[in-house]
Amino acid sequence: MPVRDHRPRTRKRRRSAILLALLGAALVLLLVLLFTVGPFASHLQRPGKPPLGYLREPLGGRQYRVAAWTLGDDASLAAALAARAVDEVDFDWYLSQSDGSVRAVHENLALVAKARDGDVNLFATVTNRPSAAAPFSRKLAVTIMATSQSRRRHVDVLVKLVVDKGFDGIDLDWEELAPADREPFSRFVEELAGALHRQHRFLSVAVYAKTSEPGTWGPQKADDYARLGTVADELKLMTYGYSGPWSKAGPQAPTRWLDRVLTFAERHVPAAKISMGVPFFGFDWHDGHASAVTARNAAAAAARYHATVTRDPASQEAVLRYSDARGILHVLYFQDARAVAAKMASLQVHHPHLGGVAFWVMGQETPQMWKTIQRGLSALP
Repeated sequence: MPVRDHRPRTRKRRRSAILLALLGAALVLLLVLLFTVGPFASHLQRPGKPPLGYLREPLGGRQYRVAAWTLGDDASLAAALAARAVDEVDFDWYLSQSDGSVRAVHENLALVAKARDGDVNLFATVTNRPSAAAPFSRKLAVTIMATSQSRRRHVDVLVKLVVDKGFDGIDLDWEELAPADREPFSRFVEELAGALHRQHRFLSVAVYAKTSEPGTWGPQKADDYARLGTVADELKLMTYGYSGPWSKAGPQAPTRWLDRVLTFAERHVPAAKISMGVPFFGFDWHDGHASAVTARNAAAAAARYHATVTRDPASQEAVLRYSDARGILHVLYFQDARAVAAKMASLQVHHPHLGGVAFWVMGQETPQMWKTIQRGLSALP
């Protein structure tokens, strides 16, 4: 029997091996991209833009995504961009209306363009308020969610808003809903998420902090963590408001409470989708009342009254006590750079897989806070 020439078959096998190797490398690259671009890794990608991600380079492994709401403070945005401390800016200018339309209040598209030049993600925050001076309205939201037609009308308006004005997505901040709204609200969010995703846009939803499901009081019960977390790209937990006019003087976010809230959320929502809310505000208890005070104003009060700032052991938030010119005692619990750093440290130690943080609100911070944020959230210490 003549000896066969095996060279053609060998070349064929070699080509097949090379092809398989290339396909394997492509698969590995795809998996790496899917699992390293951050909490929003999915099929979503804006044409001509990378998936939602981060500005800061990891210094030791773990990155955290930084979002911040703004009402339009130009100087604060400029400072945050200069420090490269934010990855997402949420422009809180848009009001859902009961007829399905959206009303823009204090909209400043020049500020949006400035943020776009800073290469951050841009979200339009939409609230359920009939006007800028009005409180959150459950009735307004219920009207929108009532029928498939009314939901679709509002969804279409929101999608048009982000497409026409160049936003990367919607940040939905509907508050003061009731337990009966749990199913309708989840359905509305599912429909909105689907419509935005088809346009390669994203959906973030602000939710109340809680430690049980469905929750212990009305608005908490409207937020179905598991269902919302399945379709939304980000859940911003409003992990503040532990103390206020409804309570005695105290901190916004005691560390143990914060840990319980985040631990509970991680049981129901992929951790990479969760953002821990961090306030730039506190409260001033005086004369039987409590009024909101910003980090900036509290620092100014400490300087004006030559008062010593102490530290709340439960939260590491700043505490200031002084008597004003009328002799009225003021007790302030407020945020400063150290308080913000303590919250970030707690996040890193106890919840290293969370997606990041969301700050309320630009313009209330002290100037050094952005550098603290940039340093503290780059990587694990």
